[in-house]
Amino acid sequence: MVKIEKIGVSSAAKIYGLTLGVLGFVIGIFYAIFLSAFSGLLGDSFPIAGAGGIGLIMVIVFPIMYGIIGFVVGALGAVIYNFVASKIGGLEIQLSKDDEIPMM
Repeated sequence: MVKIEKIGVSSAAKIYGLTLGVLGFVIGIFYAIFLSAFSGLLGDSFPIAGAGGIGLIMVIVFPIMYGIIGFVVGALGAVIYNFVASKIGGLEIQLSKDDEIPMM
């Protein structure tokens, strides 16, 4: 058994931020498709609705918003894990080594 006693805060924050940023881009694309398809139903109340501009804004805003949220949540999660692990011990995991191919 191997024990994870500490997680790097900046490392976890970067990984979570980038992962959620990519997820935000994918979600933004779905919003863009949906809003562009139904933008005609909004009428003239939104000036950028006719060109599907709301969907385009979602593709830009969602990755930034999700990336920032992921960065903050990743940092907080790592800090909380490090605090709890210092009090009760780290997470135990079991690692196995893959079979190595013998060299000829």
